[in-house]
Amino acid sequence: MWWTDEQWSELIDPARCGMCGDAHLEENEHSILVGSTEATYFRLVRNQAHAGYSVVILREHVTDLDRLDALQLNAFWHDVQRAGKAVGAAFTPRKIDYLVMGHRAPHLHCHVFPQHRDDDPLRNVDIAEGPVYLSASELDGSVAALRETWRDFA
Repeated sequence: MWWTDEQWSELIDPARCGMCGDAHLEENEHSILVGSTEATYFRLVRNQAHAGYSVVILREHVTDLDRLDALQLNAFWHDVQRAGKAVGAAFTPRKIDYLVMGHRAPHLHCHVFPQHRDDDPLRNVDIAEGPVYLSASELDGSVAALRETWRDFA
């Protein structure tokens, strides 16, 4: 069953939105800031069950793609593409899946979800797979690599 009207109203309220509250922070419970643009934040997800798994989060609180004007839409997808290029360069996946959902966190964001040589291409995508948490030094190395490739594709 879908959210009740009351629950949905709470979820889409910018004042209660977790992404509005912490997407700009250097670190939060779920991810580390890699880079940002005028339109988005690019973050490496802490759960690295798929090396390079990241998210691109729109700065403005918008719930769906259809709410963006053409310039905002172009900026969002441009940044998603740039993030994909950065992940590809830093982690050399076989393929990258791009997922825009938002039914649990209705703030426009795109999961940049790498698929690697040892992944099963026939299984369903599960962004909660794992979890696999890297050591502090491994995480720092992944963030540094992504920051470098993010800059390379500016």
